[in-house]
Parts: sequence; C-alpha cells; structure tokens
Amino acid sequence: MHLQRFQIIALVCVLGLSISPVARQSQNPAPVKKSQRLETLAWPEAETVLTPETVVVVPVGAASKEHGPHLKLRNDLTLADYLTERVVDATTVVVAPTLTYHFYPAFLEYPGSTSLSLATARDMTAEVVRTLSAYGPRRFYVLNTGVSTTRALDPAVALLASEGVLMRYTNLSARLDRAARGFIEQEGGSHADEIETSMMRYIDPSSVDMTKAVKDYTPSASGARLTRQRGGTGTYSPSGIWGDPTRATREKGRIFVEALVAGILEDIANLRTAPLPGRSSTAPPAADTSRPAAAVPATAGSNMPERCSPGDERAILALGSAFSNHWNNGDYERLGAMWSRSGDIIHPDGAIERGAPLITINRMQLFARREYRHTRHPLVLNMVRCLSEDIAVADGKWELRGVLDSAGKPLPMMDGQVTLVLKRTSGWLIEAYRYTLKPPATPQTTPAPLPKRPGGGLI
Repeated sequence: MHLQRFQIIALVCVLGLSISPVARQSQNPAPVKKSQRLETLAWPEAETVLTPETVVVVPVGAASKEHGPHLKLRNDLTLADYLTERVVDATTVVVAPTLTYHFYPAFLEYPGSTSLSLATARDMTAEVVRTLSAYGPRRFYVLNTGVSTTRALDPAVALLASEGVLMRYTNLSARLDRAARGFIEQEGGSHADEIETSMMRYIDPSSVDMTKAVKDYTPSASGARLTRQRGGTGTYSPSGIWGDPTRATREKGRIFVEALVAGILEDIANLRTAPLPGRSSTAPPAADTSRPAAAVPATAGSNMPERCSPGDERAILALGSAFSNHWNNGDYERLGAMWSRSGDIIHPDGAIERGAPLITINRMQLFARREYRHTRHPLVLNMVRCLSEDIAVADGKWELRGVLDSAGKPLPMMDGQVTLVLKRTSGWLIEAYRYTLKPPATPQTTPAPLPKRPGGGLI
C-alpha cells in the first residue's frame, strides 16, 4: 500500500515536471513574426514567402517633396514608414521596398521637390509589381501617401489587370476626408495643412516646427498645382502650404491616423478575397470592393436635395475650373484623367466616347487641329447633389469659343447646359458627361454650321 502510494506520488511529480513547462509556454507563447520585409531576406527565403496567397505591400512615400517651412521634405516617407510598420504589426503581408520617387508635379517650384513624369511613375509601379508577381503573388497593395500619385496608379492598375494581377491602393483623400468630418477647422486646403500637420504631430512631433507654420490658403480651383509667383500658373502659395496648419493638434492627428490605419487594414483584408482579374481582359475593372458600401443619406426619399460635405462640394465645384484650365492649356492628359476608366461622354448627336484612354487620345488629336488649337472652354458648375457618400451629380453651364471653320474663319460661340455624374475613386472622377447644345440666335445672315459635337469630333 505504501509502495503504491509512493509510485502514484512519484508519477504525479514526473507528470508535473513534464507538463508544467508546456503549460507555462501556452500561457506566454513566443511572439510570432507575422510579416516579412523583402529587403531583409535572402532569395531562398523570399522564394518561400512569395506565394500565390501572399499579399505584397508596396509603400509609396516621397523622400524629397516640399511641405511648407514647418515640415520636412521627407514628410511623406516618414508617413509611409509609420503606416507600413503598423500594417506589419497587425497583419500578414510581405513588404516590398518603398518607392521614394513618384508623380508629384505640383510642387516643383519649391527647391528640393522631385517628381517623375506621369508615364515613368506609371511604368515604374507596374514593373515593380510585375517582376514580383512572376514569383507567385497576384495581389498587391500600394500603401499610397500621395494624392497626385493616383493619376499614375490608376493606369498601372488597369495595365496589370490585363495581365491577371490585382493591384489596389490607398485612397488617401477619401479616407482622410471621412475621418476629418466634424474635427477639421480650416477653411480649406489639402497640403501641409491642418490634417497633414496634425498627423505628423502625432507620428513624429520632432519633425514639426510649429513656430514656422502659417495659414496660406487662396481659394482656387487649381489647387492641384502650387506656385510661388503671384499671377503664375496654379494656386499662389509663397510658403508651399495650402491650408491652415496653425490649427493642427496631436489629438486631431491621432484621430486621422488611426482612421487611416483602420482603412488600410480594411483594404488589405478585402484584397485577400477579391477575385483576380482575367488575364488579357479588355473589360473595365471590377468595382472597388476595398471601399465599404456607401450609406444612403438621411435625406433620401425626402423633398430636400442631398447635401455634400463642405469639402466634397468644394472639390466637385472645382472640377469645372480644372476642366477649363486643362482645355485652355491643351493639356489632354490631365483633361482625360478627369474621367474614370469606364466614364463616358454622350454628344448631342448621339456619338459616344467611353473610357479615359479614348477620351485622352481624342483630345490629343483634337488639340492638334487648327480649328481647335486656340479655343477656350469655360465650364462652370453651380449645383451639386451627393446621392451617396461616393456618387454625386453636378449641373452647370459650358461655353466653347474660338473654334474655326475649315476656311479658318471663326464660328459663333457655342454654349449649353451640362450634367456630370461623378464617382469617388481616386478623388472625384467623371462617370458620365451629358450636355446640351443651345441653338444660336437667328442671325441676319446664315452662319457656318455649328459642330454637332463641340469639343468632340473624334470618336
């Protein structure tokens, strides 16, 4: 009996010694590395993590771009590094090296700022993704910290989709606009402003010199380009700021940054399960499921017109001036980039132009013609309705002056009404452009016939 009791006690002690380390380990498991940074691996290690199931994150952050006198040139790179680290800590991805040069043409009057051409930025992004996709991955997320960068990212998305590769990117403007509602105090702006400065006060306060922060905001439809020269092309800004950073606080920055991080993680989660595009597909890209479904406004179904946020209304109304400026400058690339990949124009004679690439090409050929070389095309939007968070309708008036007939004689001014259907993807893009052509007043003599599709002509 005593022997049996001894044996039982001994067995319990042995089991206890063998079990207790395991129990302690289960209570305090060793940290598991979730993500990998590609540049830290040797190629055999890279081969094991670059699989068809992998989501590859490609950060984009300018290492040398002006942000006013109070922020560093590497502001965007600091933001990209921080956001990437948050992603690495929160989910499983492979992180490619950051692209520190991209498309930033709006800031080149300020020393130290750099920019690639639109075509170079597009091709560089596509080629980085394409080479990595050859090792297995088919889903890529560009952690984007710019606004103008989207003009190069959109065509890269379409190009890669035709090769069976799915690429999405951070819609910085949309994410921050949502987060800023109810907190933003500045009159307007979007660069080195209250939002951006608040974020940096939260992320890296040592990089912000608030003693040099000044309000520098000139209401302008051409806010996409800043100029140091009064009367120069673009929005006048002697400081390189467009907004009011003096209202920035660390607490606002926390709100903006945490909302942005949550949005990025949501984008990546949706990307994991999104269907891959068909290789060599010519169909328009599928709807962007990285964005949450838009809620129906509270005013829907009532007799009151739907209201946009002040920021959205300003951005949409500014599209009219942007259209006019691009047309007057003969800038067919920027003009065409105002349409989405599937956006269209239906002319009064029933002709249809569909898709930003075709609209761009047609405007390039149009501006090369003598009849349209020196035309002016004012477009004034004066009424905006937001049907949902991401869909809006804008109405206004248009004019077209300076068109010549085949003999080189000026035609009468043309004008009419215009309605735009807009979708928020990378900023607000045109999904549908509809316009009327008002008949000219009855003249004493018969004038040369007006074109049936002003500003069109080439389909």
